[in-house]
Amino acid sequence: MYDDIFLPKLSQNLLEILEDNEFYDITIEVGNDPYVRIFRAHMVILNYRSPYLRRILSTNINEKKNDGTLTHIKLPNIQPEIFHIVLRYIYGGRLSLEEYDTSDIIKVLVASNELSLQELIIHLQLFLIENKKNWIVQNFNLVYQTSFENDSFLKLQNFCSKLMFKEPEKIFNSIDFNSLSEKCMISLIQHDNFQVNVIQVWEQVLKWGIAQNPELPSNSASYSKDDFITLKNTLQHLIPFINFFNLTSKEYLDKVYPYKKIIPKDLRENLFRHFMDQPNNNNLEPNVTKEINPMAISSTIQKNLIIEEDFIIVDEINNFINKLLDKGIEYKLLKQKVIEYFNDHNINAKEIYNWLLNNQISTNSIFLLGYFNFFRIVTSLNNEKAFNLFINASEKNHTLAQFFVGKCYKFGYGTIKNEELAFEYYEKAADKNYTMAQLELGYSYRNGIGIKEDFKKAFYWYEKAAKNGNIIAMHNLGYCYKNGIGIGKDYNKAFELFKQSAEGGYSNGIAMVGNCYNNGIGTKVDKQKAFELYQNAANLGSEVAQNNLALIYENGNGTTKDTDKAIYWYNKSAKQGYVKAKNNLKRLQINNL
Repeated sequence: MYDDIFLPKLSQNLLEILEDNEFYDITIEVGNDPYVRIFRAHMVILNYRSPYLRRILSTNINEKKNDGTLTHIKLPNIQPEIFHIVLRYIYGGRLSLEEYDTSDIIKVLVASNELSLQELIIHLQLFLIENKKNWIVQNFNLVYQTSFENDSFLKLQNFCSKLMFKEPEKIFNSIDFNSLSEKCMISLIQHDNFQVNVIQVWEQVLKWGIAQNPELPSNSASYSKDDFITLKNTLQHLIPFINFFNLTSKEYLDKVYPYKKIIPKDLRENLFRHFMDQPNNNNLEPNVTKEINPMAISSTIQKNLIIEEDFIIVDEINNFINKLLDKGIEYKLLKQKVIEYFNDHNINAKEIYNWLLNNQISTNSIFLLGYFNFFRIVTSLNNEKAFNLFINASEKNHTLAQFFVGKCYKFGYGTIKNEELAFEYYEKAADKNYTMAQLELGYSYRNGIGIKEDFKKAFYWYEKAAKNGNIIAMHNLGYCYKNGIGIGKDYNKAFELFKQSAEGGYSNGIAMVGNCYNNGIGTKVDKQKAFELYQNAANLGSEVAQNNLALIYENGNGTTKDTDKAIYWYNKSAKQGYVKAKNNLKRLQINNL
């Protein structure tokens, strides 16, 4: 004990030697460009304090020439500021860890391992475990990954393992949870003591999987087939460790079923049979032994498989409608395209409708029943019923339903017309990156519907929807560039956007490309091309193209003058409500009297 009184002075003197610039005999280059620092040191101290440096120095000394140059070694894997901390420990034998950030202590631990400073490795691990538990929990992934990189950090490894066994929920709530490795996630969820709350395990696994794929839409209702495949591939090694059978029927239906496409088919079918046999089960332990009539098993399974198939069909119809609108299908074609989808996939619309009446379970089934009533598919028009169903699904965060609630409020379908509420519902769907709602926001700002007119915001939402692939938004954005709405005029940009819209199949986009060729907007004048494009767009139902085609026939520009055809196309356009066509038709008829 009395001998120890001399150690502080010895430590101080050794640190003074480190700072001395006169008697060093080695330089150490630490770090990588551009963060490199040269340290001066003494080989005799390094040789006896670090086994790793002893090996390096012995190699250098054997190879050294007697030319008077100093020994020079490189340590590229260690940061200069961290090596400075370690070097002071090597010389002075002291380290005041309370002075440093915990993240730096982790870096010192890693550096100590590289330099084979065994006593420091043990000391640092104990300090972290005894004094920094909360920090470890909040930064669990960093500590877990560091501790299992090699076998030198056994104390930290044991601490992490015990934490996963005893308090896994703390790790789920850590700030770097989404950065956990797949291996760590599997270690977490396979512990039985956490399986008591299976729904929490599922939600956290799902959260982790989505975080690994930031390109996925924020709302699962907008997932494409490829999106589900991406998520399925990410979670394929985790899902087998989740005991879905311990969920309640409601938990399964509300939380798991919307993601059924990422669950292996055999497991999905077994789960569906399991939960369909327990329609009123709401306790936490559904697996209660009970007698089952063997004669009923076959018919029950058959019934459940039919129900499962209907659920899948309903979801697929929803996805189809979602994709149509997301791309920017013309509203007047929406019903027709859905009926064509039924025919192409041998779907009996009447059977689906009857099934929906008796199975208002998922948000997709609620929305789709509203859709049938809204578009008079195998039932009479009932906008009020449709609106109530849309509201119901929208309150459960169904994006497509929120869009249709907006449409109902905008035009007064099944409810009192309220443009302000329409804007609010469009905004809800737009915030989830739903392109048709973004388009509607642009239109609202452009025309002052439900919100104060703001051309710059109109341009912003048109551009956002266009970048997301909406062909109507591309057309509207082109119109902004053509006429300087919310942005400076740019005919070349307008022409390119009209072309993109036309290539996507939007009839008014085709019509505007024709208009550009007819008037030399962003391209050379080509009357023949303009005529052909107007014809194409007019046949697709564009009221603008029908009016412009009638003008060409009336005046004989780019084709033979033909008054009868002019009247025909003016009439087609006027029946769609196009005011210019109505006026032109009236004028032409008066002139021909």
